[in-house]
Amino acid sequence: MEILNDFGINWMLMVAQIINFLIILYVLKRFLYKPIFGVIKKREQSITEGLKHAEDARILLEKTAAKEKDILKKAQEESKKLLEETKKQRDEIFKSTEVLAQKRAGQILEEAKKQITFETNKAKKELSLQVSGLAVEFIQSSVGELFSKEDQDMIVNNAITKIRRRVD
Repeated sequence: MEILNDFGINWMLMVAQIINFLIILYVLKRFLYKPIFGVIKKREQSITEGLKHAEDARILLEKTAAKEKDILKKAQEESKKLLEETKKQRDEIFKSTEVLAQKRAGQILEEAKKQITFETNKAKKELSLQVSGLAVEFIQSSVGELFSKEDQDMIVNNAITKIRRRVD
């Protein structure tokens, strides 16, 4: 203890200072350090949770992007299939329409041929009747001077009968 006195240290004062230091240390630890460490620990936990949520969100975003690409790819494939089906249906409709049009054109042509034949036959009959009438008149006028009335009637009737057979 003499050494302490030689250096000018009062050992009572030093013990009191050590006790004061321990009391202040206890008070700081009890009332200041614990709450500060609690707040720091809570912040650390919230930061850790935030990082975890951010990582989960990133993973979810990647999965969503992958699903979106999948859905777009499937939609493109479906649209291609639908377009191909539509083209096939269009081609089938064109083919069936073309066949129907050709069939209808054939029918119209056939009807036109029949109509032309009918009109031609009708015109021939009319022409034959006119020619027959002219022939009868010619025969009557030319036979009138050469034959008697009975002979004339017989010749004209004979000519009319022959002409009618030809016309029919």
